Amino acid sequence: MKLKLCSSILSLSAGLALALVPAYSTTITTYSDPVSWAAATTPGYQTVTFTGLAPSGGSTNYSSATGVTNLGVEFIGYNSAGTSVIQVVDSSAFSWYNDGTGDALLESASPEPSSSSPLPYINIVLPANITALGMDLWTTSTPAMSYSIVVAGNTYTVPTVGSNTETFWGITSDTAVSSLQLTVPAATSSSSTEALLDNFSFGASDMSAAPEAGTYLLIGTGLISLIVLRKRLMPEKRL
Repeated sequence: MKLKLCSSILSLSAGLALALVPAYSTTITTYSDPVSWAAATTPGYQTVTFTGLAPSGGSTNYSSATGVTNLGVEFIGYNSAGTSVIQVVDSSAFSWYNDGTGDALLESASPEPSSSSPLPYINIVLPANITALGMDLWTTSTPAMSYSIVVAGNTYTVPTVGSNTETFWGITSDTAVSSLQLTVPAATSSSSTEALLDNFSFGASDMSAAPEAGTYLLIGTGLISLIVLRKRLMPEKRL
């Protein structure tokens, strides 16, 4: 009877110890203000400005499998046919592109005339252990259109404004983000919509998915105590 009671107590105690482990849940916070995003991001983050990736007054096509790669980040554009193609343009040379910061990433966002043609999109592949990112977005030909951004299985709608004015959008996450995809869902084959992106910042957030160290200490100490107690309660073997 005593052994059964002790076994029940051990099982209950073990269950309570395991219950102290917090349930895992990814937390993503979005930002529309670059100052607020920077305050939630560890200092030392990097920024891709695309400077020098296009000639003065012109543009450069990047159609390789890795697209435009800078600071370890890959910006790959895909058209409706699934072909890799994206540009870096000297926005200051064209009034309809000009955001006031020089070179910027450009992707044709309009699908082919066929109604079944998929939307072109920008795929961004990140280095390891990135938990914070932010960027400036705008559209032309049809200005002030909304982006759809898929990241970590979540879809976010990001409205932009007209007059080549950048809209900031950023996130912090408690787990690493490996990639994200951007489309302009309202673009049509006749709209000639172009998606532009600049000042892509990335680094580490100040958030943490891990429980407090004290929680781990409590769990570990409890489990060790249970093991010691179990050994003491087990009957000794007689020779």
